[in-house]
Amino acid sequence: MPADDVSNAVAAWEGRRDALLGELAGLPVVKPAGGWSMLLHTAALGFSGAEASQRLFASAGAAATPMEGWGERHGAGWLRFVFANEPVERIRGCGGRIRAALGVE
Repeated sequence: MPADDVSNAVAAWEGRRDALLGELAGLPVVKPAGGWSMLLHTAALGFSGAEASQRLFASAGAAATPMEGWGERHGAGWLRFVFANEPVERIRGCGGRIRAALGVE
């Protein structure tokens, strides 16, 4: 793979990550240093990852993966958002829908 392709891919993923971080500002998220997904600490908001996932899908039209069974540290009380293939335009505006679905400001 040519170096330019790798640089372009990294820049796209960083842009998507930063857009999602902006949308979720003030919520208990873990900023990824790399990769393709971001974790939200749903237990800090009073939900299991599974509860939060169900609320987001039903109320916000957003799909996110509960982390139950993925380990003790980032397990049942966490939710994973995958941003790798989401265009920034689609990420914009999701923060309000997510906050409304979870009943948080």
